[in-house]
Amino acid sequence: MTPQPAGAASRPQAPREDRHARELFWATFARMVLLYFAPLLLLVVFFHLQYRHLLEDSLQAHLAVIAEHQANTFDLFLRERLVNLGNTIDDPTFAARAEAGELAGFLASLQQTSDAFVDLGLVSADGRLVAYVGPVVYTSPVNYRNEDWFQALSTHGQRSVITEIYLGYRDQPHFTIAVRRGEGESMRILRAALSPERLSEYLRTLEGANEVHAAVVSARGILQVTTPRVGDVLRSSTFLPPETPQRGFVPGSPREGRSDFAYAWLSETPWALVVTDARNGQLAGTFAFPNTFFPVTVAVFVLMGVVILVRTRQVVGRQIAAERQEAELSGQLVHAAKLASVGELAAGIAHEINNPLAIIAEEVGVLQDSLDPDLANDDDEPVDLPERLAAIHDAVFRCRDITRKLLTFVRQTEVKVEPHFIRGILDEVVDLMLGNELAISNVEVVRDYDYSIPQILTDRNQLIQVFVNLVKNAMDAMPEGGTLTMTTRRNGDKASVAIKDTGCGMTQDQMERVFMPFFTTKDPGKGTGLGLSVSFSIIQSFGGTFYVESAPGKGSTFTVELPLVVK
Repeated sequence: MTPQPAGAASRPQAPREDRHARELFWATFARMVLLYFAPLLLLVVFFHLQYRHLLEDSLQAHLAVIAEHQANTFDLFLRERLVNLGNTIDDPTFAARAEAGELAGFLASLQQTSDAFVDLGLVSADGRLVAYVGPVVYTSPVNYRNEDWFQALSTHGQRSVITEIYLGYRDQPHFTIAVRRGEGESMRILRAALSPERLSEYLRTLEGANEVHAAVVSARGILQVTTPRVGDVLRSSTFLPPETPQRGFVPGSPREGRSDFAYAWLSETPWALVVTDARNGQLAGTFAFPNTFFPVTVAVFVLMGVVILVRTRQVVGRQIAAERQEAELSGQLVHAAKLASVGELAAGIAHEINNPLAIIAEEVGVLQDSLDPDLANDDDEPVDLPERLAAIHDAVFRCRDITRKLLTFVRQTEVKVEPHFIRGILDEVVDLMLGNELAISNVEVVRDYDYSIPQILTDRNQLIQVFVNLVKNAMDAMPEGGTLTMTTRRNGDKASVAIKDTGCGMTQDQMERVFMPFFTTKDPGKGTGLGLSVSFSIIQSFGGTFYVESAPGKGSTFTVELPLVVK
């Protein structure tokens, strides 16, 4: 047997209407915000993230293009300097004029093509500096045979070389650029020094230089050409481009103190040109939303909030009105069920009233006989008038109590929630209202009360209606008589009332529909199908629960649980 719960719900009552309206308002407002506002907000966030991703890709591509363009230009500059040296050493008059000490003219000619040239020297096959012109005054012979650049030209057969930056004999940072002509003993090398300052100035004149900070780093991460904002030459750089691919973008690393940078490797020398955003993210302004975007977005959301607020008030107002109308209809339904119950109670009430009326008739008859002289005898005992009048008085007031309770039960009154002992309400139902019917129907009532249960907060009239319905249904289920057991127990913070009969019971299908309006297992014309449905609603209104357990041939047990009010 599976219990069928009726659940718990709250009935809108006058003292709680304001709180209920506020709760309903905020619940509706939250629901409408989630329904209308949240999707739009998620959409805005999605497009914002997508736009930022697109913006980051655009900025990365922009920096990569600048790096590649500047690398190609810087490569071209170095290639031109090598070509300048090659043209100089290939001049037919160069050998004679160099040996005659006329290198100054060639240096002047080179400096006309680029002021990056600092000096010029001719080196023999054995590494000796044969001729020199420049700012350095050598007091002793100079030999470059142990220099890496000389070994690269003489031993490894390279035609030209550009060294990394180093201090050299002048103790000043500079580059050596050299070209070789001839083989063996006739080999001659023309070398020149390039100024890092001039190369840095040239770097700052390249296209896009106003948008980025540029620097040239070696494969070991040493700054070769740089600007003051990036660092000093001969220092280790935080920008270390990967060897592959030749061009690309490297995200920044806050932990290493490195910002985003793009890079491109040079072809003339194993250096990489790296660039970073020089405007601290202001480069994004090229691709950013208009300045009015965010104010307009905020204004739209504020307008939507106002619309949702107004709409929420309208919806809540309509729902409150609908709930009030539903409460009125529910009250009418409860009253109709009461009237139906009164019709079923009529026979029992008639018997209840007939008993005191018979007493009144008997006592009046005795008094009339005592006053009739024709019936008087000398040996008759005198009539105890006070005793007879007292019996009549008790019978009259018993009738009054019966009719008053019946009228109170029938009358459509306001809900009056007060503390009551639940056992007192049960006794009133089975003793005063249905006592005679139970006796005539041969139904034995068994009371199994827990007297420790405190009062419950309830409307006495409505709870009487619930128990009348349950007891009447139990009687109908036991047409040949039986046992009606009423059990009260305390279950935590609730009072449990179980009304059990030994009748015919119900099937599973009947139990599933027993609380539905107009469903009845009685014969046509003997039930309205409203009793249990209305009782269900009443118990719900008190914040209680309703269960039924039954099986064919084993009777039924209806259990009501109501909140306690501990005094």
